[in-house]
Amino acid sequence: MYFFVVHLIGLMAIMMLVDCRPDPSLDSHWQLWAKTHEKTYNKEDEFRRRSIWEDNLKFIMVHNLEYSLGLHSYEVGMNHLGDMTGEEVLVTMTGFGSLDLPVSNDTDLPEIVLKSKVPESMDWRKQNCVTDVKDQGMCSSSWAFSSAGALECQLKIRKGKLVSLSAQNLVDCSGSYGNNGCEGGFLVAAYRYMMDNGIEPDSAYPYEGQDRTCHFSTTKKATSITSYKEVAHGDENELKQVVGKVGPVSVAIDASRRSFYLYKNGVHYDPLCSSSQANHAVLIVGYGAEDGVEYWLVKNSWGTSFGEGGYIKMARNHYNHCGIANFGSYPVL
Repeated sequence: MYFFVVHLIGLMAIMMLVDCRPDPSLDSHWQLWAKTHEKTYNKEDEFRRRSIWEDNLKFIMVHNLEYSLGLHSYEVGMNHLGDMTGEEVLVTMTGFGSLDLPVSNDTDLPEIVLKSKVPESMDWRKQNCVTDVKDQGMCSSSWAFSSAGALECQLKIRKGKLVSLSAQNLVDCSGSYGNNGCEGGFLVAAYRYMMDNGIEPDSAYPYEGQDRTCHFSTTKKATSITSYKEVAHGDENELKQVVGKVGPVSVAIDASRRSFYLYKNGVHYDPLCSSSQANHAVLIVGYGAEDGVEYWLVKNSWGTSFGEGGYIKMARNHYNHCGIANFGSYPVL
């Protein structure tokens, strides 16, 4: 009996080792993916990254089979994040934090919302009010891209010119307001920095994806803000009113789900996405419906290889999906 148990344990160990080996039928696919996304590894790291990649590939195949059977409203696909786990994405590519701070102004809706009908659909990109999709890289600076993006449209509405604003300026210079550069930050702290100092354009203060010494210059700043407002916590109806009439809104979501970072197209809804644990800041630039499913149009900062050219449609009016309505805020010029 002892010999049988020892033999069985040894056989199981061998089977586990075999299961961990890369699938040779995927060699060419792995090499093409790595080349396409300019991935280089040492031997040990490549083994681990390929194991994660193959696991993600299996997830994609199963999910999309279920999608073809009508079980999901969105597809997933292999992108530049395919060799990462959800935990790694969470640690290196998110960066949102919330501060228990009072707003700088009252939270009442502006008159433009109260006195006019909110459109049933909106896409601020069609108003030439949204800059190109950026890539934050391995820097947890989503809070900087989201807050700068919300201001870009307000500046366009007020001044008539679309200017890409510097996330690096916020990463480097807003530490005294509670932010921590590539280690994460807060939307309201970014707005408070811009109230007191302003912000430079990307052309004067380009993004580098790492913490640098602040070299902000008031002579180069593109604009500043007078205040900011926050949308009522968890209120998707009010969020729609603000996005529909005022402009893009900075929000925070749970981005740790594999269904999110491997999203390809359609309307994303994952019942396991947390509605209370926000970790990633993004920018709502519109809303609408696709095949009868309501969505928020969300601009991410993970480059154009993510989702639909850098965008994701997230379920709207569906139990505050991924907590999208919990931390809405926008600047006031």
